[in-house]
Amino acid sequence: MSVISTSPAHEEMHEPHLAHHFESMEQQHAAGKLGMWLFLATEILLFGGLFCGYAVFRANHPALFAWGEQFMDEKLGVANTAVLLISSMTVAMAITYIQRNQRRMAMIAIAVTFICAAIFMAIKSVEYGHKFEEKLLWGTGFYEMPEGGHGGGGGAAAAATPAGAGDAKKGRKDWDSTCRSCHGANGEGVEGQGIDVRSSAFIQGLDDDGLLAYIKKGRLASDPDNTTGIQMPPKGGNPLLKDQDIRDIIAYLRTLQVPVGESADAATKEAPEEPAVDVAESSKAAASEPEEEPAVASNWLPQSSIPNAPEGPTGITDRYIEDVEYTVYQPVPQFDPNRPANAHLFFGLYFLMTGLHGIHVIIGMLVMLWLLWRLGRRDFGPRYYAPVECGALYWHIVDVIWIFLFPLWYLIV
Repeated sequence: MSVISTSPAHEEMHEPHLAHHFESMEQQHAAGKLGMWLFLATEILLFGGLFCGYAVFRANHPALFAWGEQFMDEKLGVANTAVLLISSMTVAMAITYIQRNQRRMAMIAIAVTFICAAIFMAIKSVEYGHKFEEKLLWGTGFYEMPEGGHGGGGGAAAAATPAGAGDAKKGRKDWDSTCRSCHGANGEGVEGQGIDVRSSAFIQGLDDDGLLAYIKKGRLASDPDNTTGIQMPPKGGNPLLKDQDIRDIIAYLRTLQVPVGESADAATKEAPEEPAVDVAESSKAAASEPEEEPAVASNWLPQSSIPNAPEGPTGITDRYIEDVEYTVYQPVPQFDPNRPANAHLFFGLYFLMTGLHGIHVIIGMLVMLWLLWRLGRRDFGPRYYAPVECGALYWHIVDVIWIFLFPLWYLIV
C-alpha cells in the first residue's frame, strides 16, 4: 500500500506560482525582492547624478536660483507631496490586505494609489501648462514672447497687425540679419550664395502663404526642382525665425520686386538721382528741424554683404519689447531687469528633474493597473504576493525622490 507524502517539500511542488528553478516560495520571494532592490539601486544612481548636478549648478549660479524660485508654486508642491504620501500609505496597506487574503480591500487600496498618482499628474500638468504658456522653458524657447503678454498684458503693435500680414519695416531688419548674406542688401543676389530675388518668376508666382511654406522648408541643392544648384536652408539658416518674422521678410521682399523680365538693375539706373546735398546747409537744416530716420539708400550700405554674427540669447529683441504692455505690477519674466543671464538654464534643469520623475509616476500608474488586473483574476494571496510588494517598493522610491525634489525646487531660496 503506497503512502502519499505530506511533507513540506511535497507541498511546495504543488505551489501554482512557484517557478521550477526555486526550491520554495520563500526563496522565490526573497530572490524577487533582491532583484527589485538592485533595480531601485540603479534608479537611485540615476537621480543621484541629477541631484549632484543640481548641487553644482546651484553653487555656481546662486543668483539664478534666487530669481527662479519666484516661479515655483509652493501650494501646488505641497498638494503633490500630500497626495504622494497618501499613496505610499495605501500601497503599503495593499500588501497587508493581500497577506490577510482580503483581496477586495487590496484592490481598493491599489485603486486609491492609482487615483492619487493621477491627481499628482493633473496638478503637475497645471503647473507645466502655466510655464509653457508664459514661455518659462529651456533653451531659446524661453526668450520667445508669450502669447498676449504676461498676465494679460496685450501687445498693441501685434494687435494692430492683422493675422497673416507682414510688416516690411520689421522685415528689413530680419532680411539684413538672415537673408542679406546670400541674396544681397537689395535682393540682387550674391554669386555662389543666392539668386537675384527681385525679378524671380518662381517667387512672384507664389502667394505669401506659399512663399512662407517654401522658406520654412527650404530646398536642397540635389532637389530636382532646384534649377540653381544652390541650397536654400530651412528658414534661411535661422531656426529662431517665427512665422510672423518670415511674413515680415516676405513683406519687405515684395517691396524689392520688379516685373518679371524687366532688369532690376536697369530699373535702378532709370530712377532719378538725388541731388547733391551741401554739408553745411544740411547741418543748419538738422539743427532747425527734428531729426528723421534717413531713407534707405544703397550707397549708405557697407561694401560687404555679410552681416555681423547674431548675438546670443541674452534676451528678447527690441521689436518684441515694443509689442508688450510692460508694468512693474505684471512684469514679463523675459524683460525683468533683475533677471540674471542664461535664465533658461534654470528651467531646463527644472524640467529635466521633475519631468523624469513624472515619467516614473506614469510608469507607476501602469504598474498599479497591472496589479489591479491580476488581483481581479485572483492571482495573489497569502502565499504569493511578491509582485504587489515589488510594485509597492517601486512606488515608494518614486515618492522618496519627490520628497527630495520638493524642498530643492520649492522651498530652498
